[in-house]
Amino acid sequence: MIRTMKSLPDDIKDLAASQHGCFTTRQSLLLGVDARTLVELKRADVIDNPMRGLYRTTKMIDGDSVANHRQLMHGTRLLYPDAVFASMSGVIAHEVTTWGCALAKPVIRRPINRGRGNQGVIVRRRARDTVMTPFGAAVPLATALVELAIDAGTQVGIVSANSALHEGKLTDADLADAIAEMTDWPRAGRAKAMGKMAEQKCESVAESRAMFHFLTHGIPVQPQVEIFDKGRLVGRADFQIVGTKVLIEVDGKVKYADGASSVLWREKLREDALRALGYRVVRVTWEDIEKPVRLLAKIRQALEFDAA
Repeated sequence: MIRTMKSLPDDIKDLAASQHGCFTTRQSLLLGVDARTLVELKRADVIDNPMRGLYRTTKMIDGDSVANHRQLMHGTRLLYPDAVFASMSGVIAHEVTTWGCALAKPVIRRPINRGRGNQGVIVRRRARDTVMTPFGAAVPLATALVELAIDAGTQVGIVSANSALHEGKLTDADLADAIAEMTDWPRAGRAKAMGKMAEQKCESVAESRAMFHFLTHGIPVQPQVEIFDKGRLVGRADFQIVGTKVLIEVDGKVKYADGASSVLWREKLREDALRALGYRVVRVTWEDIEKPVRLLAKIRQALEFDAA
């Protein structure tokens, strides 16, 4: 009776550990593990097979979507040494924040005449310019951001563009040049809109998403506004609606997460001081941002009070 294999041979285990949990069919064959054994290991949930020719040890798969995508990028590099990461994969290669994009498949460019190949990876034609990143070759960051906006939408692009601008990894001129080079691409309007709304002062995903909703609904805002009283700084607001005394504070998922009483007390005193100067403070939560109708109702109600 032939016994099925239910654990990885040590050679494969060590190889995978040195390659971010990944190994290729070719590597396994070189180490004496044939295709039938790989099928058995997959059935036993010891490995998975995210794309043709690539395997991962299940114990080293991270449930976080970005971490999982990074691992797939490392695996893709094993299959395609000439790969150049692009779009959302390019943004991740440059270690810039992403939000809202599908991360199931890496996006690469290769020196081929047309996109083709593996179902587990999106392959596009060769990249004109490449730079080196911690993940290897990638398109320049500005190019990756434009591709991301075109692929996934303006709001998704703005979140990453604002993060890159805020961290000093990108300039407005870099972004404008990349947009100009792709102005004739299908859906390039998404990237153009991203360029018009991108803002270096936004400090978080929540702020970038909130600003996107404000601007697309015709509510002009100034980010990171400092309020003074007789030369003394009273506080800084995430946004002020231009031409009004309405201030907006965006409470992201982690802001005030520790719930420390001293932090909350200081925040109350700051808001009291701002209100004493005639400002109206509107608090916006992540849940509000997820439901733009509710978000805009809050803002418009505050504007009505301000105009009264």
